[in-house]
Order: sequence, then C-alpha cells, then structure tokens
Amino acid sequence: MQIIIGYMATVQLSEYTPRRDYKSNRKSPIRWVLSHIKRNWYLFLVVIAFTIFNSVFSSSIPNLIGAAFNLFNEGNLDVDTLTQISVQVLLLGIGAGLLQMLTSWSMEFITQRLERDTRDELVSTLLGKSQTFHDKQRIGDLMTRATGDVRQLNFMMNPGFNLVFRSIVGIIVPITFMALISPQLTLLPLLYIVVFALVLKRYREVQAPWTMRTRIAASKTQARLNETISGMYVVRGASEEETERQIFSKNIDEFKEAQVKLGEIQAKYWPILILGLFTAGGILHAIFLLNNGVIDIGQLVSYVLLFQLLRFPTFINIFAITVLTLGITAAGRILDIIEGESLIDLNEEGYAAPIEGKIEFKNVTFGYTENNPILKDLTFTVSPGETVALVGMTGSGKTSITKLISRLYDPTEGEIYLDGKNLRNWSIHSLRSQMAVVEQDIFLFSKSIRDNILLGNPTATEDELIDSATLANAHGFIMETPDGYDSEIGERGTQLSGGQKQRVAIARAVIKKPRILVLDDASSAIDSKTEDEINTAIRDVLKGRVSFLITHRIAQIRRADKIILLDQGRILDIGDHDYLIRNSARYREIFSVYDDFDAMSIGGVN
Repeated sequence: MQIIIGYMATVQLSEYTPRRDYKSNRKSPIRWVLSHIKRNWYLFLVVIAFTIFNSVFSSSIPNLIGAAFNLFNEGNLDVDTLTQISVQVLLLGIGAGLLQMLTSWSMEFITQRLERDTRDELVSTLLGKSQTFHDKQRIGDLMTRATGDVRQLNFMMNPGFNLVFRSIVGIIVPITFMALISPQLTLLPLLYIVVFALVLKRYREVQAPWTMRTRIAASKTQARLNETISGMYVVRGASEEETERQIFSKNIDEFKEAQVKLGEIQAKYWPILILGLFTAGGILHAIFLLNNGVIDIGQLVSYVLLFQLLRFPTFINIFAITVLTLGITAAGRILDIIEGESLIDLNEEGYAAPIEGKIEFKNVTFGYTENNPILKDLTFTVSPGETVALVGMTGSGKTSITKLISRLYDPTEGEIYLDGKNLRNWSIHSLRSQMAVVEQDIFLFSKSIRDNILLGNPTATEDELIDSATLANAHGFIMETPDGYDSEIGERGTQLSGGQKQRVAIARAVIKKPRILVLDDASSAIDSKTEDEINTAIRDVLKGRVSFLITHRIAQIRRADKIILLDQGRILDIGDHDYLIRNSARYREIFSVYDDFDAMSIGGVN
C-alpha cells in the first residue's frame, strides 16, 4: 500500500489531460475564477478604464447643472453660456452612454470566454476522473454543475461583477467630485460608506447559506429527475409514478423554501432607507455650509445631485451581490468536482508498445470501498493468445478482474503485470486503445449505427465497417433498417432490440482489432443460433489475442483455453473444462442449474 501511495504522489492524478493547459489557480473559488479572467487581462483593463471614465462623465454633469443654477440665481441669463453648458451636458451624456456600451461589450466578451473555458476545464477534468470517482457521483448533479453552475459564472461576471465594480466606482468618483467642491461635504457620504459596507457584509453573511441551499436543492431535484426519466420503464413497471411525483414535489418544495427565504432576506435590504436618511442629513449639512459661506447655491445643487448618484450603487447591490454570491457558490461547487480525488493517472510518458498479451496477477486484492474487498489475494497468469473464461456465482468478482486489467481501477494490494511491465507503468492511452470491452449492459449513443460502430475505430474504411458488422452478424438487420448504417437508433439505442444492440456493440469491439477483448456476458440477449454464428466468425479474429469471457453458456466456456473458477473473490481452481468437471465439485454445482448441462455426456465426474 505504501508503494502505491508513493507512486501516486509522483504523478498527475488524471486519466485524461486536455490538449489545452488552463494553468488555473485552484486554491479558492475566487482565485480560480480570477485565473481564468486573467487570460483576457487586456479587455479587463478596458472595462476598468471605461467604467471609470463613464463615472467621471456622469459625475461631471451635476457640476455643470450647478454652474447653470448659479447663472439663474445671479440673474445672468447668458444664452450662449447656457447653450454651451447644455451642449456639454449632452456630449457627456452621449459619451457616458457610448462608454457604457463598450464596457458591456468587453465584459460580455470576457464572460463568454469565462463560461467556455471553465466548462471546458470541468468536462476535461470529468473525463480524467477515475471510475471510482464517477461511481460516487450522481449524473444529474454533475449535469447541474456542468450547465447551471457554469452558466451562473456567466451571470456572476455580467451583470454581477460588472454592476459591483460600477457600484464601487460609482461611489468613489462622486465623492471625489464632492471633495473637489469642499472637503467638508464628504463627511456624511464617507460615514454612509462605512455604514453601507457593514450592512452589506452582514447581508451577504445571512444570504450566503441560503444561496448554497438553492444550488444544492436544484442539483438534488435535477439528479432525481434524471434518474426517474432514465428509469421510466422501471417506474411504470412498478406503478411508482405517484411516488416519484411526491419525491419531486418534496424536492421542489425544498428549492422553493430556499428561494422564498432569499426573497425575505432581499426584502429586508436596508441600505436604500439608510441612503435616504444620510441624503437628508447631507442636505442639512450642505445648507449649514451654505449659510456659513463655505459653498454657494450652485455647489449645493451639485452636491445634492452627486449624492443622488449614490442611489444606483446602493439599489443595484441587492441584485449584484445576490448574483455574485450565487456565482461564487457555483464556482466552489465546480471546484469541488475539479479537485475531487482521482486515483488513476494518465501516465502520458508511460510504457507504450503493441500488446503481446501475457497478463500476471500477483497477490491482487481489490475493493470498491475500504475494508470491503471484492477480490482477495488473486494470483494467476494468462499467456498470449489464450481465451480465458471467468466463472463463478454473481458477486464473485468476475467483472472486477476485467476492470482492473483495463485500469478503470487499481488494486488495493498486489500488482498486475502486462507483458512483464507493471500495469501502472503503462500509458493508459496505449493500454486502452488496444483493448475492447463488450458488456451485458450495452451503452449506445443516440447517433447512427455507423457512428456507434466507428467509435471503436474512427478511421476505419467502409469495407472494415461492413466486415465488422458481418462478423458480429449485424449486417443483415442493419440493412433492413430504413437508412441502413445511417439509421438513428434513439436514446441509448432504444429503437433496437437487446440482441441487436449487443451485436452492434460486438461490431464496435471487433472493428477496433483489439489485442485484448473482454466479453462480459455479451451474448446474453442473442439466440443460440446467432450466438454460434458470431462465435464461429469471431474465433478467427481472436487468434493471437487474449480474450476474457464472462458467461454462463457452457458452449462458450468449454472452448476456453483456461477457466478461472471464482467464489466470493477467491480463486478456487484453474484449468480447462474437462479438468474442472472431473476435479471441482463447485464447478459442477454452478452449472447444474442450466438445462444444457450434462456432466455424464462429457466423461462423468469424480
């Protein structure tokens, strides 16, 4: 175990590395987001500059209005001067509008790239996670994080961050203009900023837990809904529609409760009232300064108008902080997945060579969870070109052995060698590109039959495609479909029968020309005649290759060069069919339940 841990510590724990290196900072959600934004730093500087100039333009307008008010107050109705002031106000308004438009365009560009890059990083990371990691995840929850949470990052930046930054600048710049009129005028605004910051901090602290609850409730709802829709046949077969509806309603109620609580928190947003009180105090203070000759009437008007510019930052923060909090929460949830433990490494620089097929298990122990081993102290050798049948009752560990060979998992203890090299030292790409697995639970993509078969070898020619389908006895039924090989098969191949799906999966494996082939009860949905035709055709293809058979069909097991008899994760015996029939009572017991089993017809038993 210490050797395993030591080895793992020296490698990048990822089975798949994207072609693009994001070099993101994953120390915290905020740093992670900023590291992605940093890629577009030049646009970010544009956003900062344009936002500042926009606020300067907007804050200049009250000063011009104050100057115009002084002209009226002094009785100096100089039309030319008033016209100049009006033109300046118009130009500043147009300039502020154009700058805001350019700011929004730049921010939207950054935002769309952020969403693209973070989603790409998340999906690439998910592709690199070990099977152990995926076994612990709910598909609906992962989908929520890859879609809803990543989309929330978009909203976090625009309008979220965009509004927050505008608010900060929209407070600093007007107060700076107030100070230019008279430093004494900043007393109430600065005091307001302190109170506003404290209230905002408290508001976010109260809001954050409920924001997290909304995201968790949304994930929970989508995860359950995904399972329900995927298992609709089971739900209907068990007449559990009402139960699922009640569960969905309960999950929706949890989401509604969190959202209503957020609404209550937002309804108690005090800064607007606080701003009103400080504005009134600020006006009284300005009137006091006016009476003492510190400012004139025009400056008083400018000050009041500048104070009103603080209303937008104050008001919009109720929305901006909510969106920003949702985004940070979403970033944390995404980062939890990206940083989640992955126990299998890509090992790009690992050993890569054509597989000959010698496989050695040396004292291998393995369990999907700690302290619950499925396989216990397995030791056996498979020679190149051998066909090996794995036999045992359900739960004996047959499929687990094949998953260890393909390194979907690593042993808890012991070592596995392939062609004399420790399996951990092999490049996963080299290893898996030379293996093919056909499982009982066939997974087909909602594409055409052609696309599904070519997943095994995208560069295969049309002749190789047809030959592989013919070997799998699939060509006949494929040509009977409306569009032949271009026929769409629906979600998970729902438009095909179980036997047809298995034959397509076998064709997908055969076209890969694997050095190691695993057939995990791959003919369970095929009739005996079709099975015999497939076995006869594939037999020539498998010459010189290692193949593992997991099946209960004696016709296949008898042809195996080697049979490994398993019971509760341990090897009971190894040999060919005749040897085990004569020497293993457990082997005879397993097959006594099948109608086609006749011990006496193959030489009797001891």
